[in-house]
Amino acid sequence: MGGMLWPVALRTWRRDISSWLDRWFPKAPAKSVVALKTPIKVNLVAGKTYRWCVCGRSKKQPFCDGSHFFQRTGLSPLKFKAQETRTVALCTCKATQRPPYCDGTHRSEQVQKAEVGSPL
Repeated sequence: MGGMLWPVALRTWRRDISSWLDRWFPKAPAKSVVALKTPIKVNLVAGKTYRWCVCGRSKKQPFCDGSHFFQRTGLSPLKFKAQETRTVALCTCKATQRPPYCDGTHRSEQVQKAEVGSPL
């Protein structure tokens, strides 16, 4: 009779693990949110790798601080390597078509009307 309990325990364990995984690793990623409505100028160093915040929730804009993971967004930062040492404008509205670089999208009516912290 004890052998009959094993399949029930296994199903319960699978359900518990699945629900835990769904909470921490959502199947559909959240939308990025507007962090700021202006780009941030930063000095990049040639050969150095950076992690640009994609989700918009980082407190260290424009770079990632891990907020995407702890807020379970399903998003990941954009890792990029600076090709040369120079000052660049990195996007913080998260709507650029040239991530991580600003392309002026923050000037659009859609971004300017959006609230900081809300998705577009």
